[in-house]
Amino acid sequence: MLAAAGHPARFEILQLLATGPRPIAELQTALGLASPGQLYHHLKTLASAGLVEQPERGVYRVPAHAIFPVLALAAAATDVAERSGTETG
Repeated sequence: MLAAAGHPARFEILQLLATGPRPIAELQTALGLASPGQLYHHLKTLASAGLVEQPERGVYRVPAHAIFPVLALAAAATDVAERSGTETG
């Protein structure tokens, strides 16, 4: 799970999806990724780790069982970034 969420783009995807389901086009725009292939690669990795799911075609979300782990990861990353003087996603 940590390896899947550790990539900066995947962590940003999780942060976006933690607020609610998003269509693929919205995710691609928000992330500024050049190709949908990159986004699908990241989403597949996150889905394999159980951190995202696709409830309907073209829409992704963080499943209920993963929302607290995702929020804990985001809080920990923010805390570490603040202590080191850097910013997160």
